[in-house]
Amino acid sequence: MRLLILTLAIAMAPLAVAAERGADARKDLVGTWKGRVDEGATGHTLVITATKITGTKDGKQDLGAGKFKLDTSTTPWHLDATRTKGSQRGQTYLGICSLEEDTLKWCVSMPGARRPTQFATRDAQFLLILKRQEDKEKDKKEKDKKEKE
Repeated sequence: MRLLILTLAIAMAPLAVAAERGADARKDLVGTWKGRVDEGATGHTLVITATKITGTKDGKQDLGAGKFKLDTSTTPWHLDATRTKGSQRGQTYLGICSLEEDTLKWCVSMPGARRPTQFATRDAQFLLILKRQEDKEKDKKEKDKKEKE
């Protein structure tokens, strides 16, 4: 019985680490991101919360909103979004992403197309290159907290 428990504990350890890494990565994505389509349009803003993504262009045009799934067990990570409103509700956009410091690259396919394999704008996929925007309220709270310590 002890051997079985030990074997299960060893087998489950990588899953626990992957789940923790996924939770941390999801937290790292939370925020406001601004940028452009590589080799294309500019003025894109994504707001990512723990469970959803909303997008606008030039602060006016609604690009949609949806829930997302993040899989950090792959390289590159898989970031898939499914629309939750509008006429395209239920459509899923398969994607890959990378996060390096304050730069998020999200290469996403059009609904019905295969997941991108490279970070590039072409055919039925586009690459968003986004920079994290400062969260002045969050930064102020963290600064106030540090000053109190």
